[in-house]
Amino acid sequence: MRNYLTTVRLSYDITGSAYSTVMAVALKDPKTGKTSYLWSTFQEWVAMREWYKRIERALVYNVSNVNRDGSCNLKGKNGRPVYIGAGLLEQIAPSNRRYYTRLTAELLEDFLFDLSYNILGTNERKFVAFTGEMGMREFDRVIKEKVANMNLVDTVFVSGSGENLTFGGQFKTYKMTNGIELTLKYFPLYDNTVYNRQLHPVTGKPLESYRITFLDLGRRDGEANIVKVVRKDREFVNWCTAGSVTPAGYAHSNTEVRSNAKDGYAVHFLGEMGIMLKDPRACGELIMVAE
Repeated sequence: MRNYLTTVRLSYDITGSAYSTVMAVALKDPKTGKTSYLWSTFQEWVAMREWYKRIERALVYNVSNVNRDGSCNLKGKNGRPVYIGAGLLEQIAPSNRRYYTRLTAELLEDFLFDLSYNILGTNERKFVAFTGEMGMREFDRVIKEKVANMNLVDTVFVSGSGENLTFGGQFKTYKMTNGIELTLKYFPLYDNTVYNRQLHPVTGKPLESYRITFLDLGRRDGEANIVKVVRKDREFVNWCTAGSVTPAGYAHSNTEVRSNAKDGYAVHFLGEMGIMLKDPRACGELIMVAE
């Protein structure tokens, strides 16, 4: 089992006039509390948001382009190989994927028992599953159907008093037999309609929103089973290509050296990273199938 780091790049440009142009609406940094009216600050925020979205998608969905013999067919302009490492989903064994049309409690219990059997002790079977909004709804429906067959005295789903009563709730954790416990976490990436175009024929929501990815977040030899891996000093490299202006201000003298004659500057991001699933045996997926 071998994986490779992936190099991620992103760039954006600021014109000389945009650097000092004022916006009508102020932006406030929630961390520092500082307020800015400048377009350059807004463009930086947009670029950083896109940067982290790109990293998140790469770490989850990347498909390795490395051949079995270690060679890589994708080459850069300098002729050197451009490696794309396997994302989290590709590292889950195909045998640990099952497809469903309607989720049931029995399917969840059988599937997680198979993932646990002879791999995890009865005190280690605490799974975390990522899913979209439709997966959350399906899970809640399954548990409520199971609860409906039990003699349950409701002390949770009705709150408030008098004319201010509230009814409702959503199940997110399910404790099963043999020490198996499942907790669902909402994963917005599965609900992204830009990338997930295949829709459920009845609900019209992305089929990816029904995907449930079960992860073993335990430890192996004292280390986390799932880790993000980065090359030293290259997790986030940030620099600018200067023209008439830099993020620090305009040039006012011919003794100030710039890299080009452009009225503005360009900002570049670079990162080299990957994700490692050390023991994939207790990780799996339930994937919705519909026509």
